[in-house]
Amino acid sequence: MSTKFDIITPGGFFHICDRAVGDELLFRRAEDYTDWMSRIEKFILPVAELHAYCLMNNHYHLLIRALETTDHDLFSTQMSRLQSTYAKDYNRTYDRKGGLFMRPFARREILNEAQLAWVFWYIHRNPLHHGISLNWETWAYSSYPFYINNVPSIITTNFCTELFGGLEQLKAHHTMNANAFNTEFMGFSLD
Repeated sequence: MSTKFDIITPGGFFHICDRAVGDELLFRRAEDYTDWMSRIEKFILPVAELHAYCLMNNHYHLLIRALETTDHDLFSTQMSRLQSTYAKDYNRTYDRKGGLFMRPFARREILNEAQLAWVFWYIHRNPLHHGISLNWETWAYSSYPFYINNVPSIITTNFCTELFGGLEQLKAHHTMNANAFNTEFMGFSLD
């Protein structure tokens, strides 16, 4: 029986995402985003490197690289722990019942460097794409500020920085694509 989602393989890069059920929000307050990231550190970092993320109010995106010792079952178990413990505390905090996340979490294997570069940009541009903020570079719930400010964090930054040929090239790539996105889809340029 086949699945519509890719199988997590040791050492592979994957785009992971999920969203809230219905019109529910995943993150209502700044504390929710902080809580989520602490759970990423607790449940995901033991089994994968985190290369990029963006948290929106009703969904999230992660770019991970599974550790060589991580198989599909182990990663799925850790994702289940991440989402179920967050949902349990969220439900208690906001006096709600029932599931919070769509099931199962979506996952797509990154097959080459071009796809990796595109997914990396796609994740960082989410606030712009959804019309939440034109200031996607400073979105507080994204890994991009950690890259451009070279701030130590739970993000593994060296691989993607080197993929683009250095920090300045990474910034130039993102800025060029943001301007192209704005011109094509929004009808204006940020220049």
